[in-house]
Amino acid sequence: MTRSHRRKRSTEGFTLFELAIVILIMGGMAAMIAPGLSEQMADARAAGAAEELVRLHRLIRARVNSTALAHLFWFQATNDAAGSNGLGNVRVWEGMNNRCSLTPWMWTINGDPDDGHQIIDGVDMGDSAYNLPVDGADPGLDDIGRQIIRIQGRATTVILCFEPGGATYTGVVDAGAPDVGFVFTPQTVAETFTVTRSITIAGDAEADRPRGVPRTVVFPAGGNGRLRF
Repeated sequence: MTRSHRRKRSTEGFTLFELAIVILIMGGMAAMIAPGLSEQMADARAAGAAEELVRLHRLIRARVNSTALAHLFWFQATNDAAGSNGLGNVRVWEGMNNRCSLTPWMWTINGDPDDGHQIIDGVDMGDSAYNLPVDGADPGLDDIGRQIIRIQGRATTVILCFEPGGATYTGVVDAGAPDVGFVFTPQTVAETFTVTRSITIAGDAEADRPRGVPRTVVFPAGGNGRLRF
């Protein structure tokens, strides 16, 4: 065999059989890696939701002092929470004076541009940043066999109100006060929220199966919100 012939053979590419083997190996590796990537991405979204709660609490405290206006924090875990489909929703409104009990929150919450303020911030677990849509539809607890990330509080509804100077109050809905809408009492214990990750199971009595490590966010009666490890 001449040197030129050997050089020609050395520059030839893969055969179709060799390419098929490479593609098969790469496909097998992708199949093994994909579940791990899905878990990591879901865990990153759960971590992002917990960090967003901490950011929101600190933002409220900073805004209260910079604007000298009370701010209302409203968490809902039920299916009627706007857009969250039961996964958890937080909304924050700016008040119209520096007192929680003297602000007509219902004007603000109802969004009347002449009488109240629009929502200024929030965390919606129905958003694709935390739960991916299914066939264009919003995610929810009724979805089967998929990762679900949600916020859970000590109760299905948590209402906190912040005043300038650091005072924080817990609130309950008061149907007898159509303007203020709430009755407030001083916050004396820390409010906690847990960001959980799970797989929804068809026919399971518990509705879903936990995945990963839950993340707990603490809103203390004084001081800034923080993650509890």
